[in-house]
Amino acid sequence: MDPIDHRILDELQRDARLTFAELGRRVGLSPPAVSERVARLEADGVITGYHAALDLARLGRPVQAVLHLQVDRARYGRALEKVQELDEVLVCYRTTGSSSLLMIVAVPSMEAMEVLIDKLLPLGEPVTQMILSTPIARRPVTPTCRS
Repeated sequence: MDPIDHRILDELQRDARLTFAELGRRVGLSPPAVSERVARLEADGVITGYHAALDLARLGRPVQAVLHLQVDRARYGRALEKVQELDEVLVCYRTTGSSSLLMIVAVPSMEAMEVLIDKLLPLGEPVTQMILSTPIARRPVTPTCRS
């Protein structure tokens, strides 16, 4: 990857709906040249998808939390299967430290949060941290240079 690829990635992270003509204008390439570079970044697995940013409150899920779940090895597979079935779970990470799984969840109400926690109780020990606000919703990632 060169500096132009880095600029392409920065622009696409800020607005993935840019046309190749506009993206090319911003990075100093023709539309066909920028299209080739984007296709290569996709083929190389650098770009893994394009996503819409959504307002969860407007979609009926104003209550959000970071949910840690400590699961023992014997129940880990079952816990992961269950978590994958839960629509309330937006993101799930396997982590080290005091929790096995760290999730970002969104629900319509505190009552719904309680129901979600009750679903997870048979799998392990849940610890919930409520999200009050999101000072940084999404920050573009700058590629690091490899030596």
